[in-house]
Amino acid sequence: MSAPLRYGLIGCGVFGRFCLEQFSRMGNVRCVAVADTDESLARKTAAEHGTDWCATPRDLLARPDVDLVHLATPPFTHGELACAALTAGKHVLCEKPLAVSMADAQRMTALAGEKNLILAVNLMMRYNPLCRAVKALVDSGHLGRPLHAAFVNAAQDETLTPAHWFWDRTKSGGIFIEHGVHFFDLFEWWFGTGEVLSAVQLKRPGTDIVDQVQCAVRYGNLTLGTFYHGFHQMRSRDQQSWRIVFELGTLTMTEWVPTALELDASLTSQGLEEVLKILPGASVRMMERHADEARHPASRHQRRTIDLRAHISTVPVGKMTLYGEMVSHLLADQIARIADPSHVRTVDESNGLRSLAYAAQAQAIADGMQERESWTA
Repeated sequence: MSAPLRYGLIGCGVFGRFCLEQFSRMGNVRCVAVADTDESLARKTAAEHGTDWCATPRDLLARPDVDLVHLATPPFTHGELACAALTAGKHVLCEKPLAVSMADAQRMTALAGEKNLILAVNLMMRYNPLCRAVKALVDSGHLGRPLHAAFVNAAQDETLTPAHWFWDRTKSGGIFIEHGVHFFDLFEWWFGTGEVLSAVQLKRPGTDIVDQVQCAVRYGNLTLGTFYHGFHQMRSRDQQSWRIVFELGTLTMTEWVPTALELDASLTSQGLEEVLKILPGASVRMMERHADEARHPASRHQRRTIDLRAHISTVPVGKMTLYGEMVSHLLADQIARIADPSHVRTVDESNGLRSLAYAAQAQAIADGMQERESWTA
């Protein structure tokens, strides 16, 4: 058995500590040091997890016993810290987004390639079994082709004070970049390469805070995707919804880390069997059965063959348990690549770049729209 990979955590905030807790349960990785701009927080985190603390991120990067650095820091710090880590010969797991600008992201990935080191972004949604099932359903064709997909995010801002870095675009990149990359990445994985068609952003009345953004993306010549992100809810009303309309069914999920899936589908009997192979353990409620001419309805000027209409639902899983498994699988995937260069990762450097490219394009369009509105006002 090979020795555990040794990693250092930079950024001891809530999410950094959450990941540290999850990674501590893995047998093939060991945290050797932590660092934070808040020295007391670094000391406290180190004491809780029985590891060393460093006074500065640079001190951590100078340690010869660190193989990989996890950057759980605000987006505007990613470029400098990642490049410093790569220059020091460390692999990097970076929280999303990869950077706040495409120029920084390209510089980071070029350096990782030059040094032959890992630079992965925490796009852990691809490791959610339900998101994998959605991809399998899309690829299978059992539901026909996907026509429209929508993600609606009505997020809480109760913990985001007006002075929080989240609202400062120079630090966060803005909502499309800071938050939207997860979903740009996932939709591209499901539907293929896309093109941003339109985007808009709205400021909170009487402030310079942009708290609502929306955009539309076309995938191929068939699928239209729409994204809405609004940070304006109390914590108790934080909610998200997913909806994919296929030719033969409609799929829905809730929460930004979906824990259950529901599907209303018109299928052949064989099609139902195949869908249930993709969703093992799901329950089925038969809504309609068809015979004779009713088996051959039409849509989009095409005759279909169906035997039934069914409502299929998966068993909900615990959100935080699932969340922990997703980040652990992400790191395990990167470790597998470090150990074996032939290992094909679910998330690699290209995903960090491409998700940021969608977000940057949407932001540029939204900025242009806002500028035109100001000019015509």
